[in-house]
Amino acid sequence: MRLFYASDVHGSEVCFRKFLNAARVYRADALVLGGDITGKVLVPVVDRGGRYEANVFGKLWVAEGEEELSKVVSAIRGSGFYPVVLSEGEYERLAREPALVDELFTKVMVETVRSWVRLAEERLRGTGVEVYIMPGNDDRWAVDEALRGSDVVVNPDGRVLEIKGGLKLVSLGASNPTPWRTPRELSEEELYGRLSRLLSEAGDPGATVLNVHAPPYGTLIDLAPALDEGLRVVRRGGDVVMVHVGSTAVRRAIEEFQPLVSLHGHIHESRGVARIGRTLAFNPGSDYSSGALRGVLLELERGRVRSYMFTYG
Repeated sequence: MRLFYASDVHGSEVCFRKFLNAARVYRADALVLGGDITGKVLVPVVDRGGRYEANVFGKLWVAEGEEELSKVVSAIRGSGFYPVVLSEGEYERLAREPALVDELFTKVMVETVRSWVRLAEERLRGTGVEVYIMPGNDDRWAVDEALRGSDVVVNPDGRVLEIKGGLKLVSLGASNPTPWRTPRELSEEELYGRLSRLLSEAGDPGATVLNVHAPPYGTLIDLAPALDEGLRVVRRGGDVVMVHVGSTAVRRAIEEFQPLVSLHGHIHESRGVARIGRTLAFNPGSDYSSGALRGVLLELERGRVRSYMFTYG
């Protein structure tokens, strides 16, 4: 069975389309998107009488007319941001009322995820490809509703599911605590409790694929830049200081239950593979802001990883 895994697309329309295309390009039997599917930035595109203006990280983008507007909107979406076209009056009102901004942000997130589900249905219905899309720690709870009710896309979060090849997919999208206090964080004790229950339910470790957003602590796949109290990157001698930020609970669960493989995201900088006992743990990393999709393609059978290959493009 061929399984393609990616994570942390953070709202990038380009990366999501590439994720769906992986089924055809790599002849994958199953696609797994392992969390942090939504974007982090809402970009107002202000209509000033047919001239549209958007400020993206200090750079002013200008579009004259509908055709140029369409190109600007597509470029913003491709970077993982959420463009929203507003009149000058709407923009001024949002500037005065932060609660409305948060409400609009959630609405746009949910609408985007719904559109992605529809796209997956159009592209993959009837192909036999299994599609699993899971929220991660950064994703608001509102997106769960957008992932329900599809006959193609399945949200595996917190579940044990039978997948192709006689394997079990065990999934958990929450992470250990972060400095940003994101929506889906659990204490290490809670993480271990949930993972141990799910892995016990799955049974045969040689047929278990663990899909958990947070990587195991103390490995090559959980290294991130150290931050000071102001959440600024720490440097020494001009070099970024890297520290382990993964989950001790995830590592403990892997050490105890020894699933065939474990799939992780969360830490964009730590692309790689680590061995924990008999388990191979993967993190393909993320480069979503450039529109490039990082992934890993695995060929699996019960009790054996036949091959794996990291992908980029």
